[in-house]
Amino acid sequence: MTGKRIWIGLLVAALLAAGGYYFLFHTQAGASLRGQEATPASGQVAQTGQGQFVPTGADAQQAAPASTVRIQPANTVLGQVSASGNIELIETVDVAMEVSGRVKRILVQVGDQVAAGDVLLTLDTTELERAVRRAELAVESQKNQLEELRSEVTPADIAVAEAELASARENLAQVLAGPTQEEINAARNELAAAQARYQELIAGPSEYELTQLSADLKKKEIALQEAQRAYDQVAWRNDAAASSQAATLQQATIDYEAAAAAYAQATEPATASERADALAAVLNAQHALDLLLQQPTPADIASAEAAVAQAEANLETLKAGPSATDLRAAEIALEQALIDLQEAYEALGKAQVTAPMDGTVLSVNVTPGQQVSQGAVVMTMADTTQLQLTIDVAEVDIPQVSIGQRAEIQVDALIGQQFIGQVTRIAPASDSTSGVVNYPVTIQLLEGPLDQVRPGMTAVATLASQTASEDNEWLVPSNAIQNQNGTPVILVVRNGQTLPVQVTPGRVQGEWTVVQSDELQLGDEVVGSVASFTNQESNFRFGGPGGPIPGGGRALGGGRQ
Repeated sequence: MTGKRIWIGLLVAALLAAGGYYFLFHTQAGASLRGQEATPASGQVAQTGQGQFVPTGADAQQAAPASTVRIQPANTVLGQVSASGNIELIETVDVAMEVSGRVKRILVQVGDQVAAGDVLLTLDTTELERAVRRAELAVESQKNQLEELRSEVTPADIAVAEAELASARENLAQVLAGPTQEEINAARNELAAAQARYQELIAGPSEYELTQLSADLKKKEIALQEAQRAYDQVAWRNDAAASSQAATLQQATIDYEAAAAAYAQATEPATASERADALAAVLNAQHALDLLLQQPTPADIASAEAAVAQAEANLETLKAGPSATDLRAAEIALEQALIDLQEAYEALGKAQVTAPMDGTVLSVNVTPGQQVSQGAVVMTMADTTQLQLTIDVAEVDIPQVSIGQRAEIQVDALIGQQFIGQVTRIAPASDSTSGVVNYPVTIQLLEGPLDQVRPGMTAVATLASQTASEDNEWLVPSNAIQNQNGTPVILVVRNGQTLPVQVTPGRVQGEWTVVQSDELQLGDEVVGSVASFTNQESNFRFGGPGGPIPGGGRALGGGRQ
């Protein structure tokens, strides 16, 4: 019975020993206990400053850690700033009219890709062509004037100028002499005739005139009666209409009607219009006579003397030739005409509106036949591959952002596509909304399938910290750092072997510490443990729920929504 109990006790002890071994070497809690109560093995051991022991030499290489964590380069994790925003065009260009006119043709439509210099629309050139022709004629005229100044004066030109001077002097002499007696008499006769005509209209015909008109009318009446009797005697004949009696009757009728009209006109009183015209003729004749009697007036003498002076100056100019001032004035006039012609040509050329850049037509604001003014915006263009993203960066993260900083961009609509950008602008003033202080940061897209991106798409930009760690800095669990003879080391598991690696500890980030070592490699694992990891892909995360983020950054800080 006693022997049976002994075997049972040994069996329980063996089970407890196996469970302890599994707990010590296959659980995180066991790994922690091993760090505190490590028992020296057959090889050498070193005690840490915290009372821990780590194997060294061959024993360290043979030891298999129970819990390991993969290290990560510090510069890929610390201080990243990420925020969202909407893609927008860097620049839009307005295509404005440089001349006014009527739209004739529109050669593009919204969405068309055009190259710099391509014709977008044309204007009706009728008025512009007329302006060119007028400018050409002005140039020709100014050239002729300049050539005339430069040409030599001929004897014929001198003779013409001398004749004009003689004529001007003769006219001056006539003006000074005043009107002749014949001119005065003619003016007085004109006045007398006008006055007589007016008096006749007012007084009407005289008794003598009425007697004559009445007698003539009676005579024509008797002649008409005699002609009628003679015609009546042959009226029965078939050829009576062609007889001499018929012709005499017709002539007598005409003479009688003319005499009757003359008598009626003479006895009819003058109309108001006739009296007014006759009075106006009297006044005009009187005014002409008065002017003639007043000559020469000072104005007449001055005008005649000026004509003489001008003729003398013209003759002297011809004899002396053009002055330097006259030549220069003619040259300036020609230059101005040439400038006007050049501007007219340029305006005609601007009737074709061309693309100022390579890009896409965003809008067309006119229709054929529409009248447009100079300066009117007829189209809008942009280079749709020149894109930018503006994000809001929180005030705690803005010190990590600088001009020229590289950014990785993910566009929501283009899953799996990676874009590279660069910070081009940081707003100098904050954009505070609901107490949250953000600074707009503009990022230009530089690499990636930019032809697939459209303005307005939502995207997320991630900026690497400008205070990133050195290439030889790594993040390791803080509890993985041990002290071996006063030197910080970590146990690295590489290719199934555990090796002690000397490190230089740096700043602490929660459960993690930044260490420096040239011996560490990407993919190394170290003996240690943490409560949580950064992400599922790399098994690396800072802190638990609500825990701190290394570097003071925000994993997704203050993005534009």
